[in-house]
Amino acid sequence: MSCTITAAEFKEHFDRGQFPYSEDLPDIRDKDIDNAISEALAVFNCDLYPVDPEAVDPDHICKLALNYLTAHFLTSDIEGGDSGGASKYNVASHSADGISESFSIPDWMNQGEFAMFATTYYGQKYLMLSKPYLDGAVYTVGGATLP
Repeated sequence: MSCTITAAEFKEHFDRGQFPYSEDLPDIRDKDIDNAISEALAVFNCDLYPVDPEAVDPDHICKLALNYLTAHFLTSDIEGGDSGGASKYNVASHSADGISESFSIPDWMNQGEFAMFATTYYGQKYLMLSKPYLDGAVYTVGGATLP
């Protein structure tokens, strides 16, 4: 299976002002979205998601996850440009002027290869959409074999 999205589909999905779209900087251009889609597809496994052949869009879940992964890479690119390329790390807590704030991200998101995606809201949504397809089920069945 192969699912992909276009810049137009991305804009339609995120149409509530999450991203300012236009062809004038500093707004998000179609080229920026296309670059983020390319980055997302480089790490995206479309075979992970179920296909519903009877649905209007059989690849709905796949495209939904790809939209959020694309938004994660787009947000990371924007933040990277704004910070001059400084790295962003997961924050456990921080304080200033006697006020402290803590964030709690599930351990499974914050460890291993998933930690990079947990740095943005969109990456976290991507992980939540993908988690049911990343976990496997193991069942035991009683029985025996003959030698």
